[in-house]
Amino acid sequence: MKRIILILILINFTSCDPGVVNKYVVENKTASELKVESILEYGNRNTSEKDSVKNIELKPKTESIITEYGEIGIAHDKGIDFLKGIDTIIVKMDNRTLTKNIYDRKNWEYKVLNSGLLSMDEVEYKLILTETDFE
Repeated sequence: MKRIILILILINFTSCDPGVVNKYVVENKTASELKVESILEYGNRNTSEKDSVKNIELKPKTESIITEYGEIGIAHDKGIDFLKGIDTIIVKMDNRTLTKNIYDRKNWEYKVLNSGLLSMDEVEYKLILTETDFE
């Protein structure tokens, strides 16, 4: 009987699909305030949110999560598909134009925040913006 219970517990743990939370952070290393608008792809927003559009005002020398969403999978760098769950990201600073390509994966730092057997994996993609990224 103990073996049957052990086998059922093992089947339960191995049959669950793992989940991962993708966090997207913008770090403002400029001397000006940034306005960041992000829109998630349809179906990626949390049910507790009334809209998939997020507007954030990012003070100088600070950082903030601009959006996050969960999906089935494990913690891994998605490469060129890293923005798959995001429809749009718009960054504005006063009357200056952003010249850095924010849709290019090499302009984002990737880090695994949490990877565990009994908890959801968490990963972070961070975009660092400086004065030289605007004209």
